[in-house]
Amino acid sequence: MHNWSTDTTRLKEYPEQYAIWRLEQQLNYGLAENEKIDRSQLEKYLPELNIDQDTRNFLELLLYDKKPA
Repeated sequence: MHNWSTDTTRLKEYPEQYAIWRLEQQLNYGLAENEKIDRSQLEKYLPELNIDQDTRNFLELLLYDKKPA
């Protein structure tokens, strides 16, 4: 993944913020070829991700078999 608008070298100094940013980028803009999302990180940071509600509901359904209210 290449991002032209963010200084990823500086962001990597803060591992938790980098992980959240990276997951948001992957979910909002797609994955690179042969790239996968780490399930454990997705479960850990899902409540903190800045994503739309439909995507959040879909991920909760996949991860936890949780139907939206």
